[in-house]
Amino acid sequence: MTGLVEQEPYLRIKKLFDEKKFDEIITYCQKLLVKDSKNKIALQNISTAYNIVGGYKDAIQAADKILEIDKADYFALKNKMLANEKLDNHEEVLKCCEQILAKNQDEIDALVGKGIALNKTGNHDEAISVYKKILSIDARNVNSLMNLAITYNYLQKYNDAIIYYDKIQYVTQKFSNIPFEKSKAFEALGKTDDAFLAAQGLRLQEAEGIKTNAKLKNYSVQHAYELKRFNQLSKLKDNDSD
Repeated sequence: MTGLVEQEPYLRIKKLFDEKKFDEIITYCQKLLVKDSKNKIALQNISTAYNIVGGYKDAIQAADKILEIDKADYFALKNKMLANEKLDNHEEVLKCCEQILAKNQDEIDALVGKGIALNKTGNHDEAISVYKKILSIDARNVNSLMNLAITYNYLQKYNDAIIYYDKIQYVTQKFSNIPFEKSKAFEALGKTDDAFLAAQGLRLQEAEGIKTNAKLKNYSVQHAYELKRFNQLSKLKDNDSD
């Protein structure tokens, strides 16, 4: 019976999270904290719930109470990091990230948070190094790929930005703005043909093939692209008729 009593708050909070009843989680955790102000389960979950509903200062306060008990608590540091990100307290974000990374130097969320905070404080070269470290751990990490593309674009290093926009397209197609951003980067370099092909959503390798074909046949790049699209659509139509 004792085990069930000890486990009941966890099970109830989990059920409320599953049902996305975040206000009820806060109310329930507040009741638990009246009984025991150092209840770690209540503090962790109320901090998470406050972050979700936008109560960032309250999320930090709850996280700090956990850190008074255990200064290296991962979930408290992460909740504090996320809340400070929302409040644009970038120096505080960096402090949280460094504490997390002191225990695990390859912790992806902390590295992403650190990179963003470094960018926000104008330390772009350091941010780039952090994002590249993440990619050495996870080459398909979309957050890092996107932040590298944006950072290089901001620094007007358009060739580098284009490479990372292209890598994002390889990893995922869910960002509909990538062809547009990639096209703008080509425009900034004065490469109008590349800008046109990028705007069509083509990756670099396919675009190079169309440019080569256009040169061999003395076509404009736009004509070579439209001809290729026509042939592709004709093949699809023929396959459907079969």
